[in-house]
Amino acid sequence: MICPDRVAHAVLKVRNLEVTRKFYHDVLGLQVVKTYPEENMLFMSCNPQRDHHEVAFLEIGSEAKGPREEEIGLYHLAFRLRDWAHLQRAYGELRAQQVPIVGTINHGITRSVYFKDPDGHTLEVYCDNPRWRDVIKVNRADHLAVEGPEPDPLAPPPASAHEGAAK
Repeated sequence: MICPDRVAHAVLKVRNLEVTRKFYHDVLGLQVVKTYPEENMLFMSCNPQRDHHEVAFLEIGSEAKGPREEEIGLYHLAFRLRDWAHLQRAYGELRAQQVPIVGTINHGITRSVYFKDPDGHTLEVYCDNPRWRDVIKVNRADHLAVEGPEPDPLAPPPASAHEGAAK
């Protein structure tokens, strides 16, 4: 049995590397680690001192079709943030940069904001519930008021939570 230490990186196909670089740097704060112009590839990291890259991008051209909901493929790519305050700042930054926000979800174990990159990939920034180990068996997907106070880490899901729903 292969037992990886962790998921290391993802490679996304994009239309334009410069548009992608600008978005992932200016909005998410990722840093360029390496470019391979001959391969039309760009490698970026949240923390280049820790990881040589967490995400890479392959330019396939401006005419490429975008991700499709009804097809097999990547559903979303998530970036973990430090805490609730960091998530709130990220939400404000996404709104200030006019990034299309798909939704905000309190999953019980995490608090999440979903949004789209310039190619239509769904991305997530989230913070862990500080008591996630105590609520891991609670499967929920209810609205998250990011601009409000931090949710109670042990609150049961509201009656309106979708049974079995998760992102």
